[in-house]
Amino acid sequence: MKSLQQMFFREPDGRRQAFTTLLLSSISFLIWGYIGIIRDGSHLLLFMGITFGVAGVAEILPPNQRRSAGVLRLVAVSIMIIFVGLLVTTPKLTGL
Repeated sequence: MKSLQQMFFREPDGRRQAFTTLLLSSISFLIWGYIGIIRDGSHLLLFMGITFGVAGVAEILPPNQRRSAGVLRLVAVSIMIIFVGLLVTTPKLTGL
């Protein structure tokens, strides 16, 4: 339990990490817009874009906002767990 607490509820990594993560989020949304909407393909990139976006917001918070950053990191991990659960119950979401 202590290692999970150290992993999620640490100080935010700063603007460089946040910029990288938010850039990945934007790229994921753009590619999902093409593949998921126009080509009627997989929605994996939508979930990844949301996950990267939430994680990026967690990293851009001030250093004294450890609890808020931890909650946002947990939300990001939860989003991916929910997506995996959806894939198990509805394999059609993969777009294959």
